[in-house]
Amino acid sequence: MTKVLQICGSRIVTLDHGTEILENTDLWVADGRIAALLPAGSAPPIEGAVETLRFKNGLVLPGLVNAHTHSYSSLLRGTVAGAPLDLFVMEAMARRATQSLRQVTVAVLLHAVEMLKNGITAVVDHFRHGALPTCEAVSAAFAGYKQAGMRAAIAPMFEDKVYLDSLPIDQTRLPQAVRDRWRAMRKPAPEEYFAVMEEVLRTWHDADRLQVLIGVDGPQRCTPRLLEIAGDFANRYGVGVHTHLLEAKTQALMASEFGGSFVAYLDRFGLVGPRSSLAHFVWCSDRDIELAAERGVNVVQNVVSNLVLGSGIQPTVRLLEAGVNVALGCDGSSSGPASILEQAKFSMLLSRISEPDCDRWITAPQAVRMATTNGARVLGQPAGLGVIRVGANADFTIIDLTRQSCRPFGDIWNHLVMYETGAAVDTVVVAGEIVVRNGQCTRINEADLLAEAEEIALTDSAANVEALATTRVERATFKPLILEALRLPAPIDRFAHLI
Repeated sequence: MTKVLQICGSRIVTLDHGTEILENTDLWVADGRIAALLPAGSAPPIEGAVETLRFKNGLVLPGLVNAHTHSYSSLLRGTVAGAPLDLFVMEAMARRATQSLRQVTVAVLLHAVEMLKNGITAVVDHFRHGALPTCEAVSAAFAGYKQAGMRAAIAPMFEDKVYLDSLPIDQTRLPQAVRDRWRAMRKPAPEEYFAVMEEVLRTWHDADRLQVLIGVDGPQRCTPRLLEIAGDFANRYGVGVHTHLLEAKTQALMASEFGGSFVAYLDRFGLVGPRSSLAHFVWCSDRDIELAAERGVNVVQNVVSNLVLGSGIQPTVRLLEAGVNVALGCDGSSSGPASILEQAKFSMLLSRISEPDCDRWITAPQAVRMATTNGARVLGQPAGLGVIRVGANADFTIIDLTRQSCRPFGDIWNHLVMYETGAAVDTVVVAGEIVVRNGQCTRINEADLLAEAEEIALTDSAANVEALATTRVERATFKPLILEALRLPAPIDRFAHLI
């Protein structure tokens, strides 16, 4: 007998037709999809064993999409005080003590629990596991998302240039011993990465709620050979590409080495198109924006992360007006909570200090769409996710409007973006299954998970002490060179200046 879920009498933000809100509507789910949207009290449209959820005052919206994150960071809460990206990367690279497969799964579960409880039903995980991800490690990550019941795309991260060659600095000004140490960190060959990717694809791609993306890092960290193989691989297997791009000013300063446009450079390898997503995209030129729009590429804004690292302000208004699909990401949780609605709020507000014409500011409905339907395109499912319509995947979040944070309740759109962080999320449904009920995950013992995660985090921190100590000493030699580069003039400016 078909299992049927009925959500009774709620208001529904469909995002199917502009800003349409369905009042006092019953939402029916069967076989993982939305089966019907009918006036409250209508006769059941399908037969089956019905589970009914009734809310005194509920608001249903499409599941939120976290279109860029790093699951391993869930074990690193509070470790990022803030530093320019290239200094932050040094410390991130020092945290590379060997991770057990259980550690990988626990990090994913911890991240998934937070995301689900904040109404996030789908995620793109730019997954990092050492210098070369293994199929076993990626499988451990997928196992975590499968256990949590979340929809996930994993993009195993890889680059084959050494760190020194990703910076616009005069390397000869670094001590020889420092240069030698970094040069000794040999990178695996690109062919090794794609051998892993082939195995991962055979095992996991298009599994229930799960998919695989190519996760090569930003082009300043990749050789042409790596990008060439990536383009061929993407074309041969029809798989999407997820990468960092133009996150910091240092990358804009290197643009001339890549033909003046990073987007055009990636396009040469067939890596820019509707199946590609570019995380950050702060220091983009007019040419970058024009080509991104022409190719239909997806951009993921990580506004809070960009503020934490002082990376600058993405020209989101210009991107949207050019027709670029802009989604939202949390970029990990080592420096802040996994709340996409928080990202939506900051994105909307920053448009107000970067654009004087209030008619061009990002509106609350636009911000909600960036958090939902735009994210669905990053996952390659523009018709099946991020929207509530008959036939779409039954991925949605229910906010309990009787909570204090929702009372009194004004304009739905303004409330979602300006007041809601995920605190009032009561129920989350993914593929027709209730994965959060009464604010608690249904598939995971949260108390046991937190206890295990804290123990693993302590062990991992101890294992990285020596590497972190070395890096923090060397940081003093890199910092003046990186800050000097950041002060150089550039054709574009994404920093805020007070005069």
